[in-house]
Amino acid sequence: MIFASDLDQTLIYSIRSMRLAQGCLVPAMRVVEKRGEREISYMTLAAIELLKKVADKMMFLPVTTRTVEQFRYITLFQEEIVPSFAVTSNGGNILVKGKIDEEWQRLIKVKLENEALNGEKILEHFSEIANDEWVHSQHTADELFHYCLIERDSAPLDELIHFKELIDQQGWKMSLQGRKLYFVPKAVNKWDAVAYIKEKSNREFVAAAGDSLLDLPMLEVADYAIAPIHGELSEVGNPAVKGTIYRTEQKGILAAEDILNQVLQIYKERL
Repeated sequence: MIFASDLDQTLIYSIRSMRLAQGCLVPAMRVVEKRGEREISYMTLAAIELLKKVADKMMFLPVTTRTVEQFRYITLFQEEIVPSFAVTSNGGNILVKGKIDEEWQRLIKVKLENEALNGEKILEHFSEIANDEWVHSQHTADELFHYCLIERDSAPLDELIHFKELIDQQGWKMSLQGRKLYFVPKAVNKWDAVAYIKEKSNREFVAAAGDSLLDLPMLEVADYAIAPIHGELSEVGNPAVKGTIYRTEQKGILAAEDILNQVLQIYKERL
């Protein structure tokens, strides 16, 4: 069995994304990611213990839109719960015992050449609606996709919807997660990378978790799919999806515990 899970706002949380109810007791938690002296991401102590049980019983597979470098900032997965495989760059890169899988990189390069408009062209189209009033910065991730830090309240939503439809025809997807606006080729997706690892490792069952539209390709095809009740998938209402996606009862950082308990229950039922 594989547990393939998104990380940010699914298993790990920043202070801003914790969504703790006003007046509730703050759960015991610890830092799982630092950059210099700055604390970035947290998990509850209970979630960490549950994840250790998951990793002991099955393959724990982190599946993140983070770049390779950004993934390596998460010390929990470098020093304590060290996965044999990790998917980064939204499926564009696979790490095998910490090293990039070059075979997968070659496959992705061919897919991009055949299935998606050049990324520079996408950015040219985006420049027609972008300005400094709502786009603070633009970045390219591992030479695979692009993202911007934006001011959501100032963004031209109607124009963004039109832009989303335009790039969809060119082999790209748009996703808005908090203050980050992503443009990602459809050829670079989480499920294709998970399926590659599933075949390589000769596994049969995949449970998956994620909170955003970029997680949908993985959630729709997994044998068991879970999403927190917060995040982009909740914000867009009920997108047309294949299969059943189960929801957590808790939101924010506490949702990670719900997810991990569900995965352990599914594992127990399959014994």
